[in-house]
This record gives sequence, C-alpha cells and structure tokens, in this order.
Amino acid sequence: MSERAGKEFTAFVPENLMKRIKREIVREKFVTPYMLAEKYNMTMSLAKKVLRRLEQEGIVELYARSRRAPIYVIKASK
Repeated sequence: MSERAGKEFTAFVPENLMKRIKREIVREKFVTPYMLAEKYNMTMSLAKKVLRRLEQEGIVELYARSRRAPIYVIKASK
C-alpha cells in the first residue's frame, strides 16, 4: 500500500466492491476505465485491472483496444 497526499491506494479490489461492480456493470452498454475510476473512486490503472479481470470471467468483451482508453462492451446474458 502506498500513500499519496494523505490518501491510501491499494493494489486490490475488495470482494464486496467487485460484486457490486459486476451487479451494476450489466446495466451499461459499454464501459471504459475512466467510467469505473470515477464511479468507484479508484485509480485508472486499478480500473484497467478490474476490466481485464471481468474480461477473463466472461462478463465484458474488449471492443476497441487502446493503450489509453480501451472500450469494453457487456456480453449479452444467456
């Protein structure tokens, strides 16, 4: 854990926050790291890691690859 300007940043997402993200993300048509970072008050790098994890779990799919702002679409539920 590192400390910057009085804030603590951790390199992992608590499981309860991950469940909340999974539950709320299906309402969106697409999602970007910036959207997650703003909504859940996390860093951009952590938001990118969360989206990669969701992609591995099959919840989202990479639509447009970009170094700065990849765009993910939500997979249709079966």
